Amino acid sequence: MYFFRKYKKFTIVLLGSIMVYVSHVLINSFAYQVIVEKGGSSTDMGIAMALAAIIELPTMFLFGYMQKKIRCDIWFRSCGIFFALKTLFSLLAPNMTVYYIIQIFQAFGWALISVSSVYYVNSIMEPQDVIKGQAYFTMTYTIGTVLGALLGGWLIDLAGVSAMLIFGTAAASIGAVLMLFATEKPAEAASK
Repeated sequence: MYFFRKYKKFTIVLLGSIMVYVSHVLINSFAYQVIVEKGGSSTDMGIAMALAAIIELPTMFLFGYMQKKIRCDIWFRSCGIFFALKTLFSLLAPNMTVYYIIQIFQAFGWALISVSSVYYVNSIMEPQDVIKGQAYFTMTYTIGTVLGALLGGWLIDLAGVSAMLIFGTAAASIGAVLMLFATEKPAEAASK
């Protein structure tokens, strides 16, 4: 508990991260259902997933350079917004062509959070707390995955794919707001 008292804002960031991961899991674990809703097939699902994977690679490989130009906390703050946008546009996409295009958000959603979170934790925590911070952040993936898988299946069964995507958009939006306002600049964290 001392860790969470010491890093109060980071605790809020963790909650925001769980929310954006729930959205991420809804979009990815139930991609087939979303794609069928857009008029696609299993082939289209493979293409969309491949596009998303290819699109995220440049961000992951170039992040060391990117964070030299713009602080890691700014990149980290922004990634939640892209999770929300991807889920919202997945809901609004009228067809597979548009669904393919919105995979571009993968570059600044999942790809960005996966690398910027490491730099961010390292920049705001004292050296003796970094491993705990990384471990807690990794736990948000697991919690988000479990919640997303449970809620996604339940929502689709109860109300359909659109309801699931509306919920995912709301979850990612709440998570993005929490991350946006609770993420600290490295200098702010160091001055505590």
